[in-house]
Amino acid sequence: MGKREYDPLSAAPRTAGDSREYWNRYDAPGQTFYIAETTEAAYAEVLAPFKRALGATDSLAKDAESLEMSVEEFVEEVAREWSELDFMGLGAIPAGWRFDRGIVRVHLPTGAALVDIEHPDSIAAIERMMSAELATLGLSQLTTGVLRGEDRVVTTAIAATVKHVRLDDGSTPLGIHFGSKHGAAWCKAIWLDHPLAGDLIVLSPEPILVTDDALRTVADRFRIRVF
Repeated sequence: MGKREYDPLSAAPRTAGDSREYWNRYDAPGQTFYIAETTEAAYAEVLAPFKRALGATDSLAKDAESLEMSVEEFVEEVAREWSELDFMGLGAIPAGWRFDRGIVRVHLPTGAALVDIEHPDSIAAIERMMSAELATLGLSQLTTGVLRGEDRVVTTAIAATVKHVRLDDGSTPLGIHFGSKHGAAWCKAIWLDHPLAGDLIVLSPEPILVTDDALRTVADRFRIRVF
């Protein structure tokens, strides 16, 4: 998913001295571009921060009750009143969010090497390379639970190390291959300053339609309304 106002092959620039709390999972200094195996997986990765809370903890319930509405009625009414094209609130996706973005199809260059970060051999190698640093970060061992966790200081530190690893053929990896924590699909983090990044084939953004089956599936799963 990409915003139409930016080049399809772009990402937020990161600097080594920045706070990494709000970086994406495998960001490293420079720019890191993310792709997903399926459109559904891409929607899940993008929309997960905006899913409604479970049960009685739903953050919209109190406001809905004060207006004598159900949560569903409240979400629909609020979304109707939103006028800012780029505004997306908890529990709903206004039409402006879709209009401002597109689905970007990407083809990786032939021969590009990525590190399968969750493979047991990769985990063992990272533990050996980063044992002191990982211990300093409070880890007694590296697991897939850590790799799929929310501690961005840990995952971005791993990315910064893996980015400069020399592979068996003497090359450095184009990025990291990892499993989506939202289901059975893979994702890839691509470092745009790698020499092969210029060989990525990136197609023009396609419109995001309210009738998109993948979007509806993820929205239903996350209890989000789509407009």
